[in-house]
Amino acid sequence: MMDSPVRGFPVSEFEARLKRVQKLMAAEDLAGILLMTEPEVRYFSGFHTQFWQSPTRPWFLFIPADKKPIAVIPEIG
Repeated sequence: MMDSPVRGFPVSEFEARLKRVQKLMAAEDLAGILLMTEPEVRYFSGFHTQFWQSPTRPWFLFIPADKKPIAVIPEIG
């Protein structure tokens, strides 16, 4: 079994953040939001990497209104 990566906050904090933003999306009748900056992605996922420094390999996090977030991460080869 693999341990979850350390993200600075307990998983419950990230779950609460997700629920809050999904509630706001429902109030505005939004299907989802696309996060494109490091602070936004880190706020909702806790994911931290030095690959943010590459302007040619963008990272995204899509948060649907009623499902788990989907990370869009470039292949690093």
